[in-house]
Amino acid sequence: MIRFGIAGIPLTSKGRTFVESVEDAHGLGLNALEVQLLRVNVQERPALDYSGMLPKDVEESIIVNILRQDEEGNYKSVGIDTAIDENDIVQELFWNMARNYSEIKEGGELARELDVELSIHAPYYMDLLDAGEMSERSYNHIKWSLMIARGMMAKRVITHTGFYHGTKKESLNRAIEVFTNISKEFNPSSGFPYIGVETSGKEEIFGAVPEIVALAKKVPSIEPILNFAHVHSLGGGSLIEVKDFSDVISTFEKFKKGDLYTEFSGVEYEGHSEVKLTAIKHGDLKFETLSEYLSSYQDDITIISSSPLLEHDAQYMNIILLRSIAKKLQKKESKKEYGDVEKMVRSYPVKKGFKIDNASLLAVTKEVTRSGTISNGHVIAKINGLEKVEIWPEGKNLMCETVTDKNAKNYDEAIKKFNELIEKVTGYNAKERKKIASKVEKK
Repeated sequence: MIRFGIAGIPLTSKGRTFVESVEDAHGLGLNALEVQLLRVNVQERPALDYSGMLPKDVEESIIVNILRQDEEGNYKSVGIDTAIDENDIVQELFWNMARNYSEIKEGGELARELDVELSIHAPYYMDLLDAGEMSERSYNHIKWSLMIARGMMAKRVITHTGFYHGTKKESLNRAIEVFTNISKEFNPSSGFPYIGVETSGKEEIFGAVPEIVALAKKVPSIEPILNFAHVHSLGGGSLIEVKDFSDVISTFEKFKKGDLYTEFSGVEYEGHSEVKLTAIKHGDLKFETLSEYLSSYQDDITIISSSPLLEHDAQYMNIILLRSIAKKLQKKESKKEYGDVEKMVRSYPVKKGFKIDNASLLAVTKEVTRSGTISNGHVIAKINGLEKVEIWPEGKNLMCETVTDKNAKNYDEAIKKFNELIEKVTGYNAKERKKIASKVEKK
C-alpha cells in the first residue's frame, strides 16, 4: 500500500488540535499524518496536587517524568508508569495540540478507526552530538516525543541529529552512542515507537546517506528516514533519473520497519546544501520521475508531503501516481491485445507552412519509406521493424498510429526511419517535439 500524508496540521484546517488534525487529514483523503511536536513548554513543580494519581490520569497537563528522592536525598527519575507520591517533583509538558494523555489517546484511537497512520516529528532544532546543555535538551525532546507517540500509538518518532562536532567519524561515533542510549531506555520491545533518523540536506549537519546507514547498522532499532529533497540537495541534484530513485530506495529498504517511510517536497539548493523547501512543481526534483518507479512498487511505502503547500501537494502527488499506474496498465493492456507488439497513438504539432493533406502526406511517406497507400482517409506505410505506420490529419495536428515489435532485430533502425518520416511531415525533429510536449505538460 502507498500512503500519502502531511507534516503538520492541514493548512485548510479550522481547528488546531491533534484530534481535529486527524479528522481533517482523513477528510482530505489522506491516510498518514506526521504530528509536529512544536510549541511545547516543560516545567517542574511539586507533585502534591497529583498525589496518588497516575500521570495518564492528570487532566491539567502531560506528565513526562516523575522525580523521586533516593535514600541519599537526591531526586532521580522513576518514569511515568508509577503512581505519583506527594513528595515527588513532576515535569509537566504543555502542548498546544493536546492538554493531556486522554486527548492524545482519543486522537490515536480515532486515527486507527479512520486508518490514518501516525508518526511524530520531534522539534526540528537538534544538537544531539554536542557534549553540553544543548545535547541534553535535545535528548529530552526525543524522550518527550517518544512518550507522547506511545500515548497516541504512533509507529515512529522522526528526528534530526544536529551539527557535526569534531570530524565526521567522531560525529558518527557520538551518534551511535547517543542513539544506543536512547534505544536502551525507550525500546520498541517495551511498547515505544521506533526512532527514525532523518537524512540531512545541508553539508554542516550530520545525516548523509552513508552516515545514516552506518548508524542503522550499529543501532538496529533505529530506522533511517529518506527525505528525498534532503538527499537531492546534499547530492547537488542527485535524483534525476528513475534509476537514481530506485538506487536510494533500495538502500533504505534494508532497514525499514514495515513500510518505507519517506518525505517529499520541491527544493531549492546551492552547491550541495538546501536553501529552502518548495512546492513540488518547482525545481529539478520531479515527483513524476519517482512515480514512474512507484507505479510498479510492490511493497508498503508512506510519502509525507513536507512542501509549503502540504495537503495540496500530497493530493497532487497521489494524482500523479495514479496517472503513472494508469499509463502502465494501459501499456499492459495494449501488449495483451497485440501479443508481442505494442500499439500506440500519438498527436504531433505541425510547423506553419507544412501541408498535411492526404496527397502531401502520401508523397512524403513514399519518399521516406518507399511505400504508402491511402485507406479510409489515412496514409498507411510499412517500415522494416514496425508492423504498421498509419498517419492522418486531425485539425492542425498530425495523428499517428504505430504497431511496434520491440523484439525485432532492426527495431532501432525502424525508429530512426520513423523519426525521419515525422520530421519531414511536421517540420519538427524529435528534440523539438519533446520540448513542445514538455511545455504543454507544464501548462
